[in-house]
Amino acid sequence: MRAFIAIEINDEVREKLVEVQERIAKTKAAKIKFVEPENLHLTVKFLGEITGEQAEEIGRILGGITKKHKKHRVRVRGIGVFPNPGYIRVIWAGIENDDGIKAIAEDVEREMRKLGFRKEKNFVAHITIGRVKFVRDKLELAAALKELANEDFGEFEVNAVELKKSTLTPKGPIYETVARFELAE
Repeated sequence: MRAFIAIEINDEVREKLVEVQERIAKTKAAKIKFVEPENLHLTVKFLGEITGEQAEEIGRILGGITKKHKKHRVRVRGIGVFPNPGYIRVIWAGIENDDGIKAIAEDVEREMRKLGFRKEKNFVAHITIGRVKFVRDKLELAAALKELANEDFGEFEVNAVELKKSTLTPKGPIYETVARFELAE
């Protein structure tokens, strides 16, 4: 199965992110594949193809990691891009006061490396809202995104880490939770 480790967001933040997707889409400055509302989440680590046995082992590891980290609130604020403003491929919403998420991600990264998963670049807590297919008007897109640089999307509680399965379909991916691990109180 194609899998990743994620943190879910709440409906309040989800609704505000969908509104901003609609605002960006209205510019017509780029062809963007926006993430479906039900698929908006924070990826801790993308794993790729794993076996059922690996999923069980990853589950055991995540269960141990989440016992060491407390539930906490984070704010979703601002729109950013990867890899850079001159060449936009991914549009994302940023996470403030994300030290708790970074600590979880560091533990996940370390433990997944032990299982043979490759190291990812430096972790940046974010919620991908769209993938840019091609840009029609670079200046218009840059202006629209700059206007959203400090937009506030609300808060959500980081209360669990989930192992997710991703099934690719022509209409877009379908994500299912394989296992959920609550953080400590």
